[in-house]
Amino acid sequence: MEKKVKPVQARSQKTRDELLKAALAMYEKKGYQKTTVDDIAAEAGVSTGIAYRYFRNKKDILLSVISYGAEHISHIADIDDTAIPEAVTDIRRYLEAILKAFEGFHIKYRDIHEELEGLKHTDEDVRKLYSEITEDKMKEVTSRLAAFLHDDTNIREKAYAAISIMEQHCHMMMNNELYGLNAGIMRDLAVNAVLSILKGVKSDET
Repeated sequence: MEKKVKPVQARSQKTRDELLKAALAMYEKKGYQKTTVDDIAAEAGVSTGIAYRYFRNKKDILLSVISYGAEHISHIADIDDTAIPEAVTDIRRYLEAILKAFEGFHIKYRDIHEELEGLKHTDEDVRKLYSEITEDKMKEVTSRLAAFLHDDTNIREKAYAAISIMEQHCHMMMNNELYGLNAGIMRDLAVNAVLSILKGVKSDET
């Protein structure tokens, strides 16, 4: 007996992606807690029943949005996902561009970011998913960095320290109304700190 062949998934995948994009848009407007499945379905232009064909419940949508966001972070944060250039000056410009893009990303999605930070501490499913995504992303980062460092000793620790500095910078800029700091100066300081951690970067002069 022949196995039933599943229908082409292109349309189904497109609808699912549209629901995830709609969820992200609603989280930006209302935050996760105040957003309903009805809201997401309406934003995507489909019925609530259609939404439930793709996702079990509101939390399932959230977890899927987190995974979708991690997979498409370069597009969402408007980052040109090109290879890190070898020249030190280019690496500086690359880091500055990434940092500036992620500042905007944090500011745009401030409310949902704050909610997710809380959920990471109170919801085991969210915490576990974040942990898995972080581990995967850090493997990519360390693999990329290894090609540009003279000394890759403790590269994993260096990568985590560098990312922590950049993340903290974005958090401060996200709440800069409390501090009144010069964003350009803070960005320069953050990039300098990251380059200091990653000392030994290969350049055209070596």
